[in-house]
Amino acid sequence: MTQLAGGVAIAKDHFADLAKKMLAYRWVCYGMLLLTYIFVYFDRVAPAVVAPELMKEFGLTATSLGILSSMYFYPYAAMQIPSGILSDYLGPRLSVGTFFIIAAIGTALFGLAHSFGTIIFGRFLMGVGVAVVWIPCMRILANWFRPNEFSTLTGMMLTWGNAGAILASAPLAFLVGLVGWRYSFFWLGAFMIILAVLNFLILRNKPSDKGYPTVSEIDGVAYYGGKTEQVPFMENVKKLFRMKNYWLIAIYAFMIYGTVMGFQGLWCIPYLQQTYGLPKQEAANILMFWPIGMALGCLSIGWASDRILRSRRKASLYGIIVYAATWLPVIIWPGSIPVWVFYPLLFVMGFWCGAYVPNYAHISEGQPHSFIATANGMVNIWYFVGGALFQAVMGLVLDGYGKVGDKFPVQAYQMAFVLCLVSLVIGAIAMYFTEDTKVVVKET
Repeated sequence: MTQLAGGVAIAKDHFADLAKKMLAYRWVCYGMLLLTYIFVYFDRVAPAVVAPELMKEFGLTATSLGILSSMYFYPYAAMQIPSGILSDYLGPRLSVGTFFIIAAIGTALFGLAHSFGTIIFGRFLMGVGVAVVWIPCMRILANWFRPNEFSTLTGMMLTWGNAGAILASAPLAFLVGLVGWRYSFFWLGAFMIILAVLNFLILRNKPSDKGYPTVSEIDGVAYYGGKTEQVPFMENVKKLFRMKNYWLIAIYAFMIYGTVMGFQGLWCIPYLQQTYGLPKQEAANILMFWPIGMALGCLSIGWASDRILRSRRKASLYGIIVYAATWLPVIIWPGSIPVWVFYPLLFVMGFWCGAYVPNYAHISEGQPHSFIATANGMVNIWYFVGGALFQAVMGLVLDGYGKVGDKFPVQAYQMAFVLCLVSLVIGAIAMYFTEDTKVVVKET
């Protein structure tokens, strides 16, 4: 006989059958979230492609466009702690299903808007809704998978997320050319409602919801410390805030993701169009190579953290150093890079910006099992505060130089890129001073 959590004893043959079903169904839950997360990233970076249309139709300056795009990130950041609490105490199934409907409404409203106030509100709802996807994913990983699978699967999530960013580049530009930017966002919102319903139908919070054993019971290893005394929520929060690693990882997250969203998420296409005179479709084709690189980088760096370096700190530190170096060409030769060079350059930039993936495992290790999603939410805040502020601040830098005709001068973009490089150096210094963590694996 084998005993499951809760004291239920079952025959070994039956246990083996349940274990097999559990190890299969966890991939169904994970796959549902992968599909959902594609559209989190799509909403995040789509304004880069329609930026010229938005500036023209609503009469926006670079600063006001930065504010509009960043309106996704402020509610996203604000929702990270509630998202963690919802994931830990309400469960991913209800959390994702409900809030993704809000995201769908916001996406459709973005396309229907005819005033700046309405489109700001639509962008705000996008941020609120999709904010409750990533942290529930972390809870699903903690409930259904082993700790030494965490970074690899986190990287895979971000790889699929970047599939959404790929769709929000050249394919979106092509769709906008066919039906216009408004219909593109409206029909995307309709499809997102279908995904929300599928989450309700398919996703399960934990193995016991289907009568399955946990990975700890299957492997005979107390991966998450076994049964421990329940620690009050605020005690866990205070402990997290006292950790040096938390604040150093927060600085790293703010800096690295701020540069990603500032460039990939908004200002890359205007830079290519205004400095190099490229048409929208060609600029979007170039931008597509960033998320392709990022998709591979997130997966590779997460896997390297789990399997090769067995260190969260080293993977993140080495990655941000290389990523910082990839900014040098656009700083040194901002207006004279051969256009064909941008294709491999953006691929390499995207690959190495995936260095932030191990941060989620880095902060999770040492946390109580019931607090893992909330702890990740408290780190995730800083990614999106960085994303919001960098989009707006880079817009301020551009407006500070002013337009020459209808274009910003190359020196304006150059200074915005210098800001990004300095920020990445600060992020690398912060990661250098974190305490390393090692991946725990099952003894064989």
